[in-house]
Amino acid sequence: MIASIENNRGLFILRPDGIKLVSGMLKDTKLGSSFKKKVIEYIERCHLEDGGYFFARIPPSSGTDTRIAVKSLAIFGSMPGNPDSIMNFFLNQVKDETLNDINGIFNAIEVIAELGRISPGLRNYARDRIMFRQNEAGGFGNLEDIDVEVASELQQTYQAVKVLKVIGAPFDESKVNRFISSLLNHDGGYGRNGHSTLASTFYATAIYKLLGVNCPATSSTVSYLKKKKNYRMQFIEDLFWMVKSLVNLGERFHFRNEHINFVLKCQRDNGGFSRAPVMGIPTLEYTYYALNILNEAGLL
Repeated sequence: MIASIENNRGLFILRPDGIKLVSGMLKDTKLGSSFKKKVIEYIERCHLEDGGYFFARIPPSSGTDTRIAVKSLAIFGSMPGNPDSIMNFFLNQVKDETLNDINGIFNAIEVIAELGRISPGLRNYARDRIMFRQNEAGGFGNLEDIDVEVASELQQTYQAVKVLKVIGAPFDESKVNRFISSLLNHDGGYGRNGHSTLASTFYATAIYKLLGVNCPATSSTVSYLKKKKNYRMQFIEDLFWMVKSLVNLGERFHFRNEHINFVLKCQRDNGGFSRAPVMGIPTLEYTYYALNILNEAGLL
């Protein structure tokens, strides 16, 4: 039996599996403390003995999952359990000089900055390795043979710029700006070979925001994103890219009930979120996307 729970903040429809579906006003509605508790417990169950996190709960931990876990907890205003172990997870890799790629350094700097423990030595370590990876086009990382698991050709450039900004290292921002602008397409989106993607558009707008410069075709990019909003959603990351891209441009994403219900249906019994409502296992990555969306919707 499906029960409805109504108060002065709106109406929820409660399914037998406990998922709350929105039916009515979204304004001033909040997900309760039980939701927060369940999600945090899921995240902390992925905290492994080596200090990091991994959604599969099998060592070794993943640097990416560790960053995502710490950032997800921060959305709730929570700190991870045993932060010293997390610090050591990354600092041991720095000590062994095995943390050399852009993604790995990005994960480490994001987490250690969140914990407020960046040292001068770590700043220098990160700066030298990031600047070594700048490419001839003005971005960072590979221009060709991009790994299939990388969401966008701009992902590494975003990660590099974020690291350099966090540690306060100077770099030629105009070169990065020109590289990003070269990937702007006629439809207002960003991507290589004239093919725009939501992921590349997110990273482009995020980089412009980090650089403190205006997007060269803001109205066209907003129009591109709003057209995508009307398409049928398949995966939670697509909604994340749309929502956060508009936020990067100073625009508000106007949530409809179907957007919130899509996200809530992605939650599984263990508290984590999967990629889609009807398929997939929960991961820390998809949980991070879900929490960001719900937070932007004002539900957390």
